[in-house]
Amino acid sequence: MSKHTLKKVGLIGCGAIGTRIAQALDTGELNAALIGICDIHEAAARKLSDSLSSNPPIMSAADIAEHADIVVEAAHVSAVAEAVDLCIARGKDLMVMSVGGLTTEHFERFENSDTNLYMPSGAVCGLDGVLASNLEHIDTVTLTTRKPPAGLRDAPFILENNINLDGLTEEITVFEGSPAQAIKGFPKNINVATTLYNAANVDGKFQVRIVADPSVSNNIHEVALSGALGNIHITVENVPSPDNPRTSALAYYSAIATLRKILSHVKIGT
Repeated sequence: MSKHTLKKVGLIGCGAIGTRIAQALDTGELNAALIGICDIHEAAARKLSDSLSSNPPIMSAADIAEHADIVVEAAHVSAVAEAVDLCIARGKDLMVMSVGGLTTEHFERFENSDTNLYMPSGAVCGLDGVLASNLEHIDTVTLTTRKPPAGLRDAPFILENNINLDGLTEEITVFEGSPAQAIKGFPKNINVATTLYNAANVDGKFQVRIVADPSVSNNIHEVALSGALGNIHITVENVPSPDNPRTSALAYYSAIATLRKILSHVKIGT
C-alpha cells in the first residue's frame, strides 16, 4: 500500500498509551500514517515528536480532527467531550481510550451519524462473552480491581477521603460502588469498569470493588458475570506500564490491536 493510500491517524494525548501508539505507527507496526499529535502539555508533545523518525507535527485537537481519518484519544476523561464534538462535526472516526469520559448522549450522537466510535477492550479480557451474554438476560456483574498502592495513591477518591496507602502490610478495600462512581473517583485507574458496563448494559446490577494490595506487583481485574447464558469468570493479571504504574501495558497493546483490526480487511473475534 502506498503512502498516499494509507489511513491518516491523529493522536490526542502523549502519555504512556499515546506514546506507544505513536511508536507503532512510526515504525510501521501499524499500516497507517501518523499525521499529527497534541497534548495539553506542549513539552510532552514536543518530546514525543522529537523521538519519532517521522517527527509528526504538533497540532491542535481541531486541526487533528480536520486532517485525520481516525482520531485517537489517549489523554484524559476531560478530553473526551471535545474529541467527540470535533469528530462528529467533521465526520471522522474516533477511538477513545479514556472511556470513562463517554456518556449515553455521545453514543446516541454516533449512532445517528455516519462516523464510528471505537472502544478498545483496554486492560480487561472477555468482552466478547459479555457482549454475547447481553443478547440474552444478565443478572449480575461484579468487577474487583486489585492494584499496588502506588498505582492508586493520587486518585481523586483517595485524596478526597484522606486514605493513607503508605506502609500497608495487608490489602484494604478502598472503594465499593457503581461504575459511574468508580470512574469519577479513579479516572486513570478504572476505565475497564466503564468498558464492561457498556458491554453488559445492566443498570443497577453492576458493582465495582477496588482493592489496594501491597502483596501484588501487577494490576489484577476479576470479572464475574451471571446470566441466562451461564456464568463467566475472568481474571486478568496485567503488568503495569513501566512509564505509568496506573496504566496496564495491556491497555496500549489493546489500542494497537484495535487499530490493526480497523485497518485490516480480516476481522477476528466479536
